[in-house]
Amino acid sequence: MARRRFDASATLSALLGPDGAADLTSRDQLRALPLDALSPTPYQPRGEFDGASLEDLAGSIRENGVLQPVLVRPREGGGYEIVAGERRWRAARLAGLSEIPAYIRDLTDDQAAAASAVENLLREDLNPVEEVEAKRRIAALALGLPDEEVMTRLRHLLDHPEEDPEGVSQLDAAFARLGGEKWQSFLRNKGRVLNLPPDVKAAVRQGLDYRKALAVGGVADARERARLLTLAREGATVAALTEAARPRRGEGPAEGRRQAIVRTLGRKRFLTALPGERRVRVEELLEELDRLLHEKEPSEKPTRRGRRSG
Repeated sequence: MARRRFDASATLSALLGPDGAADLTSRDQLRALPLDALSPTPYQPRGEFDGASLEDLAGSIRENGVLQPVLVRPREGGGYEIVAGERRWRAARLAGLSEIPAYIRDLTDDQAAAASAVENLLREDLNPVEEVEAKRRIAALALGLPDEEVMTRLRHLLDHPEEDPEGVSQLDAAFARLGGEKWQSFLRNKGRVLNLPPDVKAAVRQGLDYRKALAVGGVADARERARLLTLAREGATVAALTEAARPRRGEGPAEGRRQAIVRTLGRKRFLTALPGERRVRVEELLEELDRLLHEKEPSEKPTRRGRRSG
């Protein structure tokens, strides 16, 4: 029997409310729960919790308490699963608290997954990788698919929407509830972040513009990617990175490196943007290169020729 399609739009409407504001809570469901009774959800889209940021939040909690309750659901066998607010729970532990205010809701697995995804999308410090993973989760719920299969399905529906009009309608409604881009634009643009190599994806998590990351991500050689990532962090534009990453017809690896160096040095303000010691070193190397290129070859010694006999 086919799995009944999850109504992502209706669930998001229930979770977010008609005005788009979070409606996950009601005062009669608010309780103080022991921290040890709570455990993280397996649906958490957030991959990492920055230690320094957690310490900052813990300091704020010591002074002001937990200002925004977490959202939990009862766990089978006892205790509660954190649907939204795992960062606050972790910081409360660091702050030495024994309890945390929590809203308790009876949510299905799909609703809990949707709530976690939506809560992450509302964060101010959301990076593009986390945003894409959260929206992928919403798309997966709308289509009733595992996360790892949904992007392939979206690509198919982009070209053949007539094969699943109900699914397309669900996607349209779910992304409309999220606001901003449509699912088609998400797939063509930011969704490609999921295919980036691990080193480039890590750079995006650390703040690199995802458009620059996409320009670098297609380069197969890890050392070349590292070089391009350095250029990206130093301010290279998307156009410059795209040009630097483009393979040249007939170029071997050495020739490609030479062309890339020439293009880099041809960028305006490249040298002035370098840190002091590196700029001095590059200028020294340029002077040495200039001498090598313009240095005259030593004259060849004349060779004796024997007299031609008559």
